[in-house]
Amino acid sequence: MKKWQRNWTQTTKGRTTKEYFPDVAGSLKMKLQLTQNFTAIVSGHGKTRDYLHRFNIIEEPTCPCGKGNQTADRTIYACERLTKEKDRLRKTVIRTNKWAINKRDLVRRHYKEFTNFINEIQFDKLNVE
Repeated sequence: MKKWQRNWTQTTKGRTTKEYFPDVAGSLKMKLQLTQNFTAIVSGHGKTRDYLHRFNIIEEPTCPCGKGNQTADRTIYACERLTKEKDRLRKTVIRTNKWAINKRDLVRRHYKEFTNFINEIQFDKLNVE
C-alpha cells in the first residue's frame, strides 16, 4: 500500500482525480457507484466542452452560461445554468462545511449529494446553446 501511495503521489498523471482521491487506502474503502458523469467529472476526461474542444471534437470550449470555459470545476462550482441543482448540493454541504468545499471533502463527506448533483446533469441538453 505504501508503494502504491508513493507511486500515486509522484505520478504526473491523474492530476484531477488526485484532487478527489489523494489517499489510495481511503479511496479503496469507498463504495463508489461509477457513472459516465461521475467518471468524467472526477477524471476531467469527457463531457465538458473544455475537454471536447481540446480534442477538436467541438469548436468552442465556452460554458453555456457564457462566463468562461466549461471545465469540471466550473460545472461544480460556478456554472449559472446549474444554479438550482448546485444550490441543493451547496445547502447540504454548508450544514457541516464551508462552500466552496475542496474536492476531496466533497467526495469523502458528501458523496451521496455530490453524485446526485453530478448524475442529474444532462450534458447533452446543457451544452445545446
